[in-house]
Amino acid sequence: MKKYLLLSLIVAMFGCQPKYISTTSGDKNSELDVRNLEYTYLSTKGKLIFNSKGKETKLAVDTRIEKDKQMWMSMRVAKIEGLRVLATKDSVFALLKMEKEAYALSYDDVELLLGTRIDYDLLQSIFTGDLPSTFEDSRVKMGEDDFLLTRKDKGLESIASVNRTSQKLEKIAVLLKKEKKVATIDYDTFKPVVNTADQSAPFHSLVKVGVGNQDKVKAETTVELNFSKIEVEPEAQKMPFKIPSKYKKKGREDLVVKQ
Repeated sequence: MKKYLLLSLIVAMFGCQPKYISTTSGDKNSELDVRNLEYTYLSTKGKLIFNSKGKETKLAVDTRIEKDKQMWMSMRVAKIEGLRVLATKDSVFALLKMEKEAYALSYDDVELLLGTRIDYDLLQSIFTGDLPSTFEDSRVKMGEDDFLLTRKDKGLESIASVNRTSQKLEKIAVLLKKEKKVATIDYDTFKPVVNTADQSAPFHSLVKVGVGNQDKVKAETTVELNFSKIEVEPEAQKMPFKIPSKYKKKGREDLVVKQ
């Protein structure tokens, strides 16, 4: 499978006012109250560094998000668009412009390609730093500096770390125990979001896919995102996505052939 499609599938993973319920010593919260972003439409601009098997690719990436519904991405090298992606709740569509190929995939297909589980909520979280809704029914344990949220489902274990002071998501780990695979997302460099009052988001995130556990990953693939802007938009943004007639249409069977 071509590296740009693999890259897109990895990256292709609120209250208005912050509030504290109660505190213990200092400014550390004793109860979990995650500060997700409040928005309907969001856009981002940034740079992306993709590394797989020692080969590094640097790209510019723009995203447009309609919260919990759809997400559009455009990736460029030297101002030339090489990849366009539209992700919905149940599907991922990708245009590989240089190869003139179009892919229509389910998230089960994405798992086949990546070797790890991902869904729309996790993909959206990579760009917003929001806690995915899948953690709503998770077990919560309070540590010295963070809350650990753990969810187990059919050989899959998901762990999220939320800072007790900021109530911001700082890390997600997804472990496939049988396959001994792990994917982690680390969030940092929180800065103000444009067009909001007292809201912030991580302007740097690092995705690792490989083997190990949530604390130590032997990475086979990494994706590093550095944002120059994260902005709440007042209205819906255009998400142009049309498959040209000359493009070859690809699907799950093509992923199986290329494994």
